[in-house]
Amino acid sequence: MASSHLPRHFLSMTDIREAEARAIFEQVAHQKRGGVQGGGSDLPLQGQVWALLFRKPSTRTRISFELAVRQLGGSALFLSAAELQISRGEPMGDTARVLGRMVQGAIIRTFAQEEIDTFARSSGIPTVNALTDQEHPCQVLADIFTFEEKRGPLSGKIVAFLGDASCNVARSWALAASLFRFQLRFGAPRAFFCDVENPWIVQSESADEAVRGADLLYTDVWISMGREEESALREKAFAPYQLNRSLLRRAKADALVLHCLPAYRG
Repeated sequence: MASSHLPRHFLSMTDIREAEARAIFEQVAHQKRGGVQGGGSDLPLQGQVWALLFRKPSTRTRISFELAVRQLGGSALFLSAAELQISRGEPMGDTARVLGRMVQGAIIRTFAQEEIDTFARSSGIPTVNALTDQEHPCQVLADIFTFEEKRGPLSGKIVAFLGDASCNVARSWALAASLFRFQLRFGAPRAFFCDVENPWIVQSESADEAVRGADLLYTDVWISMGREEESALREKAFAPYQLNRSLLRRAKADALVLHCLPAYRG
């Protein structure tokens, strides 16, 4: 796709401004009221093909992105990394240059943030982060939209994140805190504190302190993909941070509870 403009990427929460995020929220709300999903004519991806390049398995992320591309008028091309030459050692930059000549955009779910950064630089097409070990920005934007749809603006509210504050979702929440100006409280073992620091973040080893008076309670799996060998250590470390009825009573009476899923029940 020849263009005189540099492609716009969404690789990190730092790639977007609050005004842009709110414009996205307005468009999503419009579509939910009967725009694209209701058979509307707003099809900005008409005639385009977008590649979904996934190194990590997925249910919700894959389905939501495939449907989104189609509902916006485009075609979705799912590419499992295991079936491409990158599984045999082809550099991501080479794969990116090939795809950049054939498709109009890419949605990537992979391990290293450096890999998606390389793809964006090399491909010349808009690239979206559908999850890396470093960040999960689309997940957190969707979560913020969900909260605001139910409870109004998140600005000035308290979000409590329990468990692994060093994971990708927690890191994107930390970056979002300064963007949307809400207080983010992490309740986590010190060894798993978030590496993002800003004035909107409070980190504590006390789950009780984190959830007290919170408007939104958030948690994630204790054992992220690629961390399976740490299962025993993590189950022991995070046991005091299980989001249960006792902790829920310490939050506001109308607090929402969100989990990015999948959840391992029991």
